[in-house]
Amino acid sequence: MSYLDQPLVSVLICAYNADKYIEECIDAILNQTYKNLEIVVVNDGSTDTTLSKLHYFAGKDPRIKIINNEENKGFIASLNIGIASINGDYLARTDADDITKPEWIEKILGYMLSHPQIIAMGSYLTILSEDGNGSNLANYYEHGDEWRNPLSHREIVEAMLFRNPIHNNSMIVKSTVFREHGLRFDPAYQHTEDYQFWLEVSRLGELANYPESLVYYRLHNTQTSSLHNKYQNLMAKKIRKRAINYYLQDLGVIHRLGEDIFFHDIETIQAELASLSLLDNCIIKRILYDCYLSLVDNKLINILYFLRDKNNSYFNKKQKIKIIKRIIRPYKYESVL
Repeated sequence: MSYLDQPLVSVLICAYNADKYIEECIDAILNQTYKNLEIVVVNDGSTDTTLSKLHYFAGKDPRIKIINNEENKGFIASLNIGIASINGDYLARTDADDITKPEWIEKILGYMLSHPQIIAMGSYLTILSEDGNGSNLANYYEHGDEWRNPLSHREIVEAMLFRNPIHNNSMIVKSTVFREHGLRFDPAYQHTEDYQFWLEVSRLGELANYPESLVYYRLHNTQTSSLHNKYQNLMAKKIRKRAINYYLQDLGVIHRLGEDIFFHDIETIQAELASLSLLDNCIIKRILYDCYLSLVDNKLINILYFLRDKNNSYFNKKQKIKIIKRIIRPYKYESVL
């Protein structure tokens, strides 16, 4: 069978002043073992030699399509511009400073084709760490380490309650997500747009991760994850609340968390969960604990209510002490949500 009879995969790369890395990135895409590709590169108003290097590659391979933003529009806008121009049955995402392994697309797409319920799938990453990269991740991963994430849809959805378990730069997603459901990366969630996006995708079909590192992820001091860590944390908390509300909805809980978390919210949700016999669930326990550590109405009377409520019996002594301390001196503890 000719490779042209296989599904077309559109590879989307957004590049801004990436001349230091773009050649390695494009070479890796051209060396994919899966050949039926459309390679869409959005040059976001680069002021270095990125565009000239892209034209060089496009002259060598007709699969490469360049979209040139005359001025810098930002990463999210560039992503959405690229998404609007793809023709593939699947979209594969990677970043201009990362390097994909040759079987990245072949392995993930092959798994997705044999498991049609999966709407999007990524993989593990291998860390490429530059000296003095400034990323928080450098505190946890060394050069050459493998960065793993949960594999199954259930595990991913549960992990989303606490963090983003998706490596955006390894993901392959069905184009129906964009064409039929109209999803895009939301500029309101700048620097956490991937977390928000994959949370919404998880409501449309199953997510999965391939149990192998298929992408080299580079840590350096000019990437978003290094420059905007504090803002990312603030936005991630907002997305976490949304994920928790989805999770509660799926369990049959009616009450929802608002932007601010009040004592009454937790009491109401606990009562509903108790009526559903779900308070012993370890994930539920962790969610409720984080809610208590994020209260905005830290009244001393709430300590009495907290200790009297039999629904709080599942907290251990150490957790109860920390919750009480948080109520007494909220200024000493940053909100978890």
